[in-house]
Amino acid sequence: MTRREDAGRRMGGRLGPALIGAALAVTSCGVIPTPPVALPDVTLDLPASAAAQGRVVYLRQDAFAGASLPSALQRPSLTGTATYRANGGTLRQGGVYVRSSLDNLPPTCTSLVVVVVCEAAGEAAQAVGTLALDLEASTRFTLSGPALDAAARAGKGYFGVRAVEGESLAGEQVRLTDLQARARF
Repeated sequence: MTRREDAGRRMGGRLGPALIGAALAVTSCGVIPTPPVALPDVTLDLPASAAAQGRVVYLRQDAFAGASLPSALQRPSLTGTATYRANGGTLRQGGVYVRSSLDNLPPTCTSLVVVVVCEAAGEAAQAVGTLALDLEASTRFTLSGPALDAAARAGKGYFGVRAVEGESLAGEQVRLTDLQARARF
């Protein structure tokens, strides 16, 4: 028997089922990444930090525009580049939140014409990450979490921001570019 035949016999014998079992275990745990999917850029208009008083401000802009995640995929993440367009502000870090709907909000939220404002303490379940911002350069980021998963499955994603470090002024923006969504089987 040649070495190749012997190796083939072993794979089909004892090692074959073990490898298949391991492959099934790996896929059922959601560890096989899917290829990245490019998403359109998003511009987050920042409120004045002083007016927001530490609250989360959601924009009435659906960032996902109906693009939903198939049910077989799980643990989505969103990566990209954040650029802070300052106009005198000093924002260094912003908390990012996402909701799949701006309807039926809890009493800790107030719906206004162009934004929804929520108390930060009541929004912990909607948190998906933070953006480290630089006045002089763009920075990379990754967002993930159960709220992003829910929004991706619903095909709707409304982003909210909260100043964590520094101050933003009215009229400033954070532009999210080079957005790529990834998920796992």
